[in-house]
Amino acid sequence: MKKLIAVFGPGKVLADDTLYHESERLGALLASAGFAVVTGGYDGVMEAASKGAREAGGQAIGVTAEVYFARGREANPYLTREVRVKSATDRLMELLDLPDAYCAIGNSTGTLAEIAMAWDYITKGFFPAKPILLIGKSWKGFFECVSTEEKFTPFLHLIQFKESPELVMKALLQAFGPQQQLPELEIIK
Repeated sequence: MKKLIAVFGPGKVLADDTLYHESERLGALLASAGFAVVTGGYDGVMEAASKGAREAGGQAIGVTAEVYFARGREANPYLTREVRVKSATDRLMELLDLPDAYCAIGNSTGTLAEIAMAWDYITKGFFPAKPILLIGKSWKGFFECVSTEEKFTPFLHLIQFKESPELVMKALLQAFGPQQQLPELEIIK
């Protein structure tokens, strides 16, 4: 079965930003390797990763919430599938539950919350162990900080720092192996 990879990152990233282009490249690399991309479904990094995945012929699944639509936010146009939930909490839980691995590229308070909750829920046994990959220099200080804290030592094997999307791909292929390029099936009811 095709593995789902979450891409977390800030929504306030413009299309001409370097982080947007890196996120787009990450989405394309994931899709090219047969992974499906899961994002929060809106703009910024979420849009870029979805765009990269879709343009590489892959799946871009967006988890969106009614509460954001009420505030004028719309799902990005690159999604191949949308999972719509009611609240921001439901959205977060779906984003943590669906994927087989988590990637964070760029940071914001929301991205930090997503990574912290994923790591916390895995360490508490609420979720099975899943790779957590922190990408790029904006995560280096965070990773170094937790790496030096003795209380995190038993859980450091769950989280990795990677300099680039290419190194993330290497780690994911090592963890899951090559993915089959399966066509998207339409279910007719």
